[in-house]
Amino acid sequence: MSTVKVNLKNAREAIGNKNYDDAVKWCQKVLDWESNNYNALVFLGVAYQNLGDAVKGEESFKKAIQSNPELPLARQGLINFYEKLERWNDLIPALEEMLQTHLATPDGRKAQAITEQLIKLYTQQDQVDKAIEKMQTLLPGSKLYEILEDKPNQIETLRKLVVVQEQADSDYTERELKLRRGRINSGTAAQLQVAVRNDMYSRSEVGTTYELIISLDPENNKDLESKLLEFYLNKMIAVTSDKKSAVREKALKLASSMVDYDSDSYVPYETLLRFVDASSPSNYDADLQGRFSTKFPERGLSKLIQGQQYIEAGDVSEEVMEIIEEGFGAEPAFPYGYLVLCWMSHANGDFEVGLEHAAGGRDIVKKEILDTGFPFTRMLHSFELCLANCQLKLDPKAASYSLELYLGILKADDKNIEAHQGVGFAYSAQEKYDAAAHSFERVLQLDPDNVVAKSEIGWIHYLQGQYEEAEAKLREAVQTTESPRAVDMYRLGRIYYDMGDDYRENPEYSYAQLIAAVKLDQSCAGAFCYLGHYYREVIKDGPRAKKCYERAFSLDPREGEAGLHLSDYLLDGGDTEYAVDVFRKATAADRKANWAWKRLGFSELTGSNYLDAIDSFQKLLRNDVKDPEAWLGLAEAYQHEGRHMASLKALKRAQELLPNSPVVTYQIADVYQNLTMYPEAIEYYQTTLDLSEGTKEAEYMLSFMGIAQSNLKLAREYFDLGYYGRTAECSGNALMFASQLLAEDGQIRAAWKLVGDACLVYRSVPRYLHLCPLAVLCSIDSLLPADTNQSLHFPEKFDHGAIETMRSGGFGDLYNATTETSSQALEALYTVAGMAYKRANVLSGNQGIMAANYWYDIGLTYYYRHENATRKKRTANSGEASQWLGAALHCLKASLQFEEENATVWNALGVASFASNPKISQHGFIKSIEYDSKNPAPWSNLGYLYLLNSELDLALNAFTMAQTLDPAFAQAWTGQAWVANQWASSESTALFAHACESSSASILEANYGFASNTFTDMLANSNKSSSKDSGSTSLLVTPAFALTKYLEQRPRDTTAWNLLGLIRERFAQQAEAAECFLTAIKIMDEEENEASEGYQRRKMVLHHNLGRSLLSIQDYAGAIQAYEISLELEGVDAPASVFRTCKHLGAGLALYYAGELERSLQMFEVALAETEQVEGLEKSRDDVIVLLSQVLWALGGDEQRAVAKDELLRCISQSPNHLPAIFGLSAMGLVQNDETLATAAVKEVLKFSRQDLAELDPELKSDKLVSQYYSLLSEPKQAISVLSRSVHQAPSEALLWKRLSEHISSTVGTTGAATYAASVANARAAVALLPQQDTLQAIDLSQGYAQLAGTILLADGERQRQVSGWKNPKKDKIDEENRKSQAKVREAVSMAQRAVLAAPWNREAWQVVGFSVQKLEL
Repeated sequence: MSTVKVNLKNAREAIGNKNYDDAVKWCQKVLDWESNNYNALVFLGVAYQNLGDAVKGEESFKKAIQSNPELPLARQGLINFYEKLERWNDLIPALEEMLQTHLATPDGRKAQAITEQLIKLYTQQDQVDKAIEKMQTLLPGSKLYEILEDKPNQIETLRKLVVVQEQADSDYTERELKLRRGRINSGTAAQLQVAVRNDMYSRSEVGTTYELIISLDPENNKDLESKLLEFYLNKMIAVTSDKKSAVREKALKLASSMVDYDSDSYVPYETLLRFVDASSPSNYDADLQGRFSTKFPERGLSKLIQGQQYIEAGDVSEEVMEIIEEGFGAEPAFPYGYLVLCWMSHANGDFEVGLEHAAGGRDIVKKEILDTGFPFTRMLHSFELCLANCQLKLDPKAASYSLELYLGILKADDKNIEAHQGVGFAYSAQEKYDAAAHSFERVLQLDPDNVVAKSEIGWIHYLQGQYEEAEAKLREAVQTTESPRAVDMYRLGRIYYDMGDDYRENPEYSYAQLIAAVKLDQSCAGAFCYLGHYYREVIKDGPRAKKCYERAFSLDPREGEAGLHLSDYLLDGGDTEYAVDVFRKATAADRKANWAWKRLGFSELTGSNYLDAIDSFQKLLRNDVKDPEAWLGLAEAYQHEGRHMASLKALKRAQELLPNSPVVTYQIADVYQNLTMYPEAIEYYQTTLDLSEGTKEAEYMLSFMGIAQSNLKLAREYFDLGYYGRTAECSGNALMFASQLLAEDGQIRAAWKLVGDACLVYRSVPRYLHLCPLAVLCSIDSLLPADTNQSLHFPEKFDHGAIETMRSGGFGDLYNATTETSSQALEALYTVAGMAYKRANVLSGNQGIMAANYWYDIGLTYYYRHENATRKKRTANSGEASQWLGAALHCLKASLQFEEENATVWNALGVASFASNPKISQHGFIKSIEYDSKNPAPWSNLGYLYLLNSELDLALNAFTMAQTLDPAFAQAWTGQAWVANQWASSESTALFAHACESSSASILEANYGFASNTFTDMLANSNKSSSKDSGSTSLLVTPAFALTKYLEQRPRDTTAWNLLGLIRERFAQQAEAAECFLTAIKIMDEEENEASEGYQRRKMVLHHNLGRSLLSIQDYAGAIQAYEISLELEGVDAPASVFRTCKHLGAGLALYYAGELERSLQMFEVALAETEQVEGLEKSRDDVIVLLSQVLWALGGDEQRAVAKDELLRCISQSPNHLPAIFGLSAMGLVQNDETLATAAVKEVLKFSRQDLAELDPELKSDKLVSQYYSLLSEPKQAISVLSRSVHQAPSEALLWKRLSEHISSTVGTTGAATYAASVANARAAVALLPQQDTLQAIDLSQGYAQLAGTILLADGERQRQVSGWKNPKKDKIDEENRKSQAKVREAVSMAQRAVLAAPWNREAWQVVGFSVQKLEL
């Protein structure tokens, strides 16, 4: 043991000498003997600590503590160790353990020191709650406080505690705000802050600390009372409802105490004033209010109190109002201000403001009840009473809402007189007069002398028409008090006024009461209003009545009758501006003043303030959605603003209210017309006519004009769309209704103008002249005065001829627009149009811009007559055409005299003199460009002038300029196309196509140029390529449409008819082509002189084309006649030519098929001879020989047949590759049973290679011929083999698969069902390959589907015959076969339907459809 002590002594000395390594050695020696030696472990920890070995040092101290936990030395060493290393998280637990060690001793000083150290550490580490916990151990009641000899100062400790608690509350608030801000549905920032604040106050203990401090030394801690009071007020909001009362009582008790010793804080005063359940400001403690406002005059509540005191004293100056407003702005959440303002506004009649403040006050009181738990019953009822009163005054229609509030108040307080009165007022507003009277009777039970109740009961009698009872009750109300109310006097006067007779006219009754009312109250607007009635109706004194109304309205703009009659006087006096001001004031004062909104809306409408008018009518309709005049006004305003759809909706609402009003239906029609919805407009105009028929109202006449205008505009719209028949029909309707209008009133200038415009529409659609109502034109002509021409200095009979023809009905049948009669009808139309324009000009006075326009229109009619006369080559003379042209130029010049700068007229002048005088024409176009440089039309017309005079460069420049001004101007593109055409440019066709497309085929020159150039290009391309090209034919579809549209406007153009026939030939529409050629020939016969240039040549070509078309449709007699006429026109002595040879061949074919073989032979012989004379027909000679041989064979004689055979042999010897000759020779052998000849011919075919045959026989007819050859020899397998070999050699050719399928189907009798299966498979292959063919035609696709459908039906029929032959079949097998059969038949129906869809003109497809559907039904 002595060794241990010596070693410990040495260790202590080494530590004292800072020889820490030696200290470690000495300690280890001790521990070698005693491993748990407390002092050695402590010394070892100190040594390691100073050597910087923290781990071993900490370990040593902890072992020492474990060996003897009661001794503090090791703990202190560990504390010093942690403190030195600033290991605060380890230091705090060590201190806590050390504290417990010291608390176990009687000496509390060390425990106090440790506690204070812990408080400091907890505070530094933001562990405020633990710091507070340690601080509370320094207060009485704790173990530490009991063992301390020198007790700490409680107040100082509590004040320190308060600081820490306040910091803890602040930290909690900040921390929670950060945490909750990121949570979902945490609410707004303000809501989140309130929630966190409430949570903080509900858990805070700072109030308890305040209470302790104040209780220990109340005199020296007055500063904490304000803090404590604020804490109570905040905690009261935070705690649950069951705890609010206790906290509130503490707050009120503390506030009373603070007020008693005259605290310098405003909080206790406002707290006491806050918790007062007052129904009016007068219910508050006047002394408390005075002390508060005197001590804290700048507080917002003080200003409100001061303002209320001024009001009670009768001072309502602007300065007082400013004080109140300033105070209210400073205290927006204090009910007192709302209470003051709502009842003040109520008393002043400013019910809107009163309503706003009453509602705001009620909301605040409800929140105060919820926050504080204080009832505030009387205050809440006060706000609700004011709210109900104001709402009832502002909008009697909302009486149900006010009634609900009144009844709620009475439920809590049945003796509330004001609430009973409110119930009576509400029932009166709802016109429930008995219930209202009952409420006022209840008021009289509570207060027998209540003047208001008596007055209201009397007024109820008045409203019910019980004037005598009303007069008695009002008289009683007036006599109840010595100072009668002005309103009662006014009511009594009004009752007398409405009682009429002597009561109204005798000044002692109504007048006397009204005068008394205004003397008692100069602001009684109702009295002034009825005085106005008295002066207006009884005295007949307008000026005095106006003054009374003016005074009544100035006192109360809500006095509707006063405003209404005042505005009448103002409008009658022409003072529109003042009247509008009256309307504005009335609407500003009363949003429900419908009369004012209506008049304001119409006033704004009259003043062209359409947006303001819309606003006024919309506000009126919010009040009364069933006011039809408002909807009409709104619709008109919308229409002026260009909002036609909105206008239409408004008018539809008006129509719902006034379903039989012609005004409404007329306006709807007008809107539809503005929206270019002409069919709907016409419908509504017609409805207007039906509704107003016989009334002769304005709408009746206007509807005629509307229908006529809509039909005319619809006609132009149809024309732009290419619906020319509809165009003519609508123009006729326009003329019909214009005629009816003029029959009612012939002085309507616009109607005459419309007649002219409608007549000129037929110029663009002459093919539909049969739709023009000529009888209507005659009736219009009869309405024209006889001196119409003379009024404008025209000769009296200047337009007589065409009119007379029309009157006599000399036009005959106009259905065929290609006859000369159509020209006569157009002449009549132009004449009527010109006369109509002349009549309109006469009615306009032949002056000003209108005269310029009418002279322009008249000039157009004469120019159109000039055009028409120029085209009538056989019947019209040049003198007539020149006369109309001269008249046109004269009219256009007259137009320019009235309006020299009219670009349109200058352009028309240029067009009119286009051919007759190029210089004037050029001058007209240039002047038009000068006056309207942005218009492309004159530039385009100038280009055409240059083009006509072969100035191609100038023309191109003009057209380019027009395109620059308007790239979509189709006429310029057409002109450029004609220039390109003159230059033989390849771009011309594309330019024509663009012009045609951009104009929707409405430009005639573009239509014809497009069709002509496309057809010419197609011919040129087909001449370069000998192969069949179906794609080129498809390119003619659009040009054909364009040419059709051209002919609808130029039906007498023979060249166009010929071109259309040629195009239809390309479409394989031979019958239609023949019709086109016949039409052209008919027009030539009717309109052209045989002596005219090129007549015979053109007619010869037409008959040739006709013969070719008739031959194609097997009209052989017609074809023969056409060819003969063509040959006759060409002449017997005409030299041989390709053209002539073709005619001989065509005639020969027609004669052959007609059975005239001898003549046919002659034609072919002539043709054969001509092939030797005409260069380029060498290749055609072989074809002619084949035809000639065919005719010789048909003649039937042995000699002729021998000649035919020889001719074919000679042809083959000269042209071994000419397959038709070989085919002909083979056919001769087959029909003569000359196997040797037929076999020799077939062998000739078989000599050709597959490649050669593909070139010589693109359709592979040779394979078909060889197959037929073997079939005739009864060798079906060889026949099928030939066709199969063709398929194998060209498997992508759908035609070969189809041909093989057809052949197999035809051999069904020899091979059975397997043959049908192969036929179906081949047909399917053909259909699958068809879409891949380069030259696919619709008919090919249709035939493929029809073939497949037929083979499927044949295969199914054969299978059904096999099934029917089964012996004793099972039912399920029969059912299965039937299902399979049905499926096959349905497939056949589907294929047949596809065949019809592909080519509806294919008769075969329809037959297959019928057969397959019939079989499906079976």
